Amino acid sequence: MIYPWSSNNSDKQDFEVLVTAEHAWPALERLVLEAQDEVIASFRIFDFSTPLISADAKAVGETWSDLIADAARRGVTVRIIVSDFDPILAADLHEIAMRTASQADELSESLGEDLAGKLHVQVAMHPTKVGTVPQIAFFPAVWRKLKKLPRKRREAAVGSDDSPKPPSLYPVSHHQKLAVVDRNVLYIGGLDLNTRRYDTPDHDLPSHLTWADVQVVVRGPEAEEAATHLENFLLEIDKAQCHTEFPNISRTLSAPRRFGFWAVSPKTLIKEIEEDHLAAFQQAQQLIYIESQFLRSSVIADGLVRAAKRNPDLTLITVLPALPEDVAFDGNRGLDARYGMSLQADALKKITAAFGERSCIASPVKQVFAARDAPSVLQGSPVIHLHSKVLITDQSFALVGSANLNGRSMRWDTEAALRITDPGRISTLWETLARHWWRDHLTETMLDPKLALQAWKEEITRNRVRRPEARLGYLVPHEADKMEKLHQPVPGATENIV
Repeated sequence: MIYPWSSNNSDKQDFEVLVTAEHAWPALERLVLEAQDEVIASFRIFDFSTPLISADAKAVGETWSDLIADAARRGVTVRIIVSDFDPILAADLHEIAMRTASQADELSESLGEDLAGKLHVQVAMHPTKVGTVPQIAFFPAVWRKLKKLPRKRREAAVGSDDSPKPPSLYPVSHHQKLAVVDRNVLYIGGLDLNTRRYDTPDHDLPSHLTWADVQVVVRGPEAEEAATHLENFLLEIDKAQCHTEFPNISRTLSAPRRFGFWAVSPKTLIKEIEEDHLAAFQQAQQLIYIESQFLRSSVIADGLVRAAKRNPDLTLITVLPALPEDVAFDGNRGLDARYGMSLQADALKKITAAFGERSCIASPVKQVFAARDAPSVLQGSPVIHLHSKVLITDQSFALVGSANLNGRSMRWDTEAALRITDPGRISTLWETLARHWWRDHLTETMLDPKLALQAWKEEITRNRVRRPEARLGYLVPHEADKMEKLHQPVPGATENIV
């Protein structure tokens, strides 16, 4: 089926939309195989033991370690920045980062002295620390976490159990996920590289292993901009100065406060991604489409409210996970989870009140019955975890990147996104995402920005009462009050912390 806004074939060679790791990882493998000079990348998580998928990549080995080694032997310089995390507050993520560092050391050693210089892997902690005043205030809670860690790790952080000292706490991380090949091709979106992130567009894995996500590949000047960002962002954070501006790459950057003894938060250097969202909301005429892991930011919610009041014809389609991943699958009932859920409930309440019948909020589920009711079940079916970070307004603007719609991504963590203004590319993105959710049931009406809301809303509402195997696509109505008893406001706490 050809739609009036469909892009031509030549543009598709320069712009690809990749939904889930089954599509995204082979594309990244292909790019590394094609690299002639340099691969520069930054990921939150990068596991060198992740299995390769494509036949061409498997021809050189079994894992990403083999693929990177092949690139180095071909003379390609590979530079990867991986995020490190607070070893107390995010102990599991810190362990993953340390494993990546060990993998990189092993790989570098295996390459030998002649080629070891071709591989540069930096495990980087964001330098912002919690100030002295909150550090002391948090110490009782931190000590409870420390008591659960192995003795050697605990003593490395705070000294002996007999005379513990308040440890440094690092509340910010590098959250971006992008790679640039030969400064000509950019791979960017929300997908890290480890086996937990693997899923297929059919989402036929068990619910707790599903992972809906979006990456794009673009060839052109965007890649040069992204490479410049990757070369400079650590120095910009270190110096607390950011002077670069890019027409195609949008970012969040923060740095330690100069006099931050009282603060939990960093100093925000740039919040382009937040500003791009707010500007797009104000310019939208027909449809705002959002896919996001979280929608917790009061700034984003207020921006949507203003847009709804400005234009009585503006509509909103939002796709969110049924619950946060750690709540749905891992049983997290801590204050951080409860506060985040409370923030999102408040944001959705404001947004739905402003848009009224002009909005539709949905969540994805598998097309099977759940064996029993659980937090990981919605409308009688196992949920599909959604991790995408996408904004589309009309056929005029889109963002795809690493930033969630929460204060942390908008103001604190290092984030990167691609601005898309070409109508053909926007339509390719829009149609690919819509086809992912609706499969063979996608219609021309569902793609028309003037008609999409009603078409989506009708089928999503019907999916509530259909048997799972009879549903059209994956989407059912989102339940903002699911597990409402867990919602916990925290007066005085910054919303940016979750």
